[in-house]
Amino acid sequence: MAELVVDFALRKLGEMIVKEAELLGGVGDQVKGVETELRRIQCCLRDADSKRRNGDERVQNWLNELRDVAYRIEDTTDTFYLELEVNRHKDPSFWHQFKTLFRNPVKVPVLHQLTKELGKIQKELEGIFRSKDQYDIKFLQEEDRGEAVILPKRRAAYHEVDETEVVGLDVDKNNVLKLLSYEETPRRAVITIVGPGGLGKTTLARMVYKSAREDFQYHIMLSVSKQFNLTDLLRKMLKYSEPRNQDVGELMSELNSLLSKQRYLIILDDVWKDSNVWDQLQDAFPDHNNGSRVLITTREVEVAKSADPNMAPYKPDLLSDDNSRDLLLRKALPHP
Repeated sequence: MAELVVDFALRKLGEMIVKEAELLGGVGDQVKGVETELRRIQCCLRDADSKRRNGDERVQNWLNELRDVAYRIEDTTDTFYLELEVNRHKDPSFWHQFKTLFRNPVKVPVLHQLTKELGKIQKELEGIFRSKDQYDIKFLQEEDRGEAVILPKRRAAYHEVDETEVVGLDVDKNNVLKLLSYEETPRRAVITIVGPGGLGKTTLARMVYKSAREDFQYHIMLSVSKQFNLTDLLRKMLKYSEPRNQDVGELMSELNSLLSKQRYLIILDDVWKDSNVWDQLQDAFPDHNNGSRVLITTREVEVAKSADPNMAPYKPDLLSDDNSRDLLLRKALPHP
């Protein structure tokens, strides 16, 4: 299922503002500035997509440019979390120093780098917004926008991941694949990947999904997040292309009926305890002792305990020093 790239970038920024406000210090306003620019551009996407469909190559290039910046937002937030964890792992005193100095980003390298990158991104977004007039792209109000637009892909959606760009997750992938195997547990089992932000849980889940999906008759990977919509989530699992006039109970019943006929793999990425997503969804996932699996990624151990008390949460290791250096080099010096 294709990612709605701009929506995903906005979600990453929104979560960063809400969850990490204490850590961002003086950088918080800059994060909000990038979010504001991206929301302005979001109001142009429906008209831009219409022009692209009519063969306007200039608008196609405009969307490509926006797509690349949206992905850089994702990369920037992920790198920030990764560097926090790597530094905290290497130096126990790092966290104290960080909390002492975080309101002055220049004195904290990880925040200083975040500030510089966000500044570049905001300027690029401002330029993209201004350039819309060259292509006669109209600015639509929120109520006129309709469905979000799927931007052209720079890289793969959830079900595809380039494993040549992945660092230090091979062992974790194989360990999780063993947990998914039918022989290990015939009953429907819920496997949880638990760890802090930036650790690579989503990438690991994508790798597992790519390797395991052909073993299941039904398979899907979905991003949940803290502010999820249960109706939308159920519709995506039912793979509806158009909204239908059904309440949550009807959708749950239909999904249960669909899954009852086959062995399934459902991956729910970024689940939060406060959202109660598992409590609301579990009745839709039948257990016919055929090795069906639900895989959840989360930052919170409590989610794992409530989802399946009989399955210990899987906690990926922090990157080794060599792997951390390798990853940061790939970020800094990407291959063309």
